[in-house]
Amino acid sequence: MLKFAFLINVPGQNPDTFAGTYENSESFNIVAGTDNMEMAKEYVAKLVADGYTLFNLCGDFDDEITGAMQEAAGPDVKIRHADYFPAELAKVEALPEFTKYGMVIVMRGVEEPSEVALSCEGFDAKAIFVKDQAQANEAAKKLAAEGMHDIELCSWFTEEKTQEVIDAIGGAVPVGSCGL
Repeated sequence: MLKFAFLINVPGQNPDTFAGTYENSESFNIVAGTDNMEMAKEYVAKLVADGYTLFNLCGDFDDEITGAMQEAAGPDVKIRHADYFPAELAKVEALPEFTKYGMVIVMRGVEEPSEVALSCEGFDAKAIFVKDQAQANEAAKKLAAEGMHDIELCSWFTEEKTQEVIDAIGGAVPVGSCGL
């Protein structure tokens, strides 16, 4: 069974206060917030010890932090952080606020889209687990319609697949991807 985690930087939160799970017959998935990079490193190490082998990190994580986590986790674990095409990054940098964050995750064992919603004072996040590109495009449309300020995609999304999501929502909100 694949064990996957998507970590986001949420000031004032930790995996005990800001986390949700989605499970099916082929995968166990955690979406969690950490207050800072050191906390995230410690949490990744704990999850690696528990058998997690795939991690996606929000765009707050840079190459240096991601590289350090990857080195500590070893070659059997994949860790990727979200990145943006230049035009999408410009949209992120222009955001007047960032309090609603969406994730689209293509995962083994999904048949129908499944949502994991997390909330704390001043911040809402929603992950939608899907099976393919068509469901991903619809999930991104839903997140954009719900007013998410930003959407990040899991590492399944190549440049082409990421662009397809951007096109599907008509560029309504910035889209980043852990697959870039």
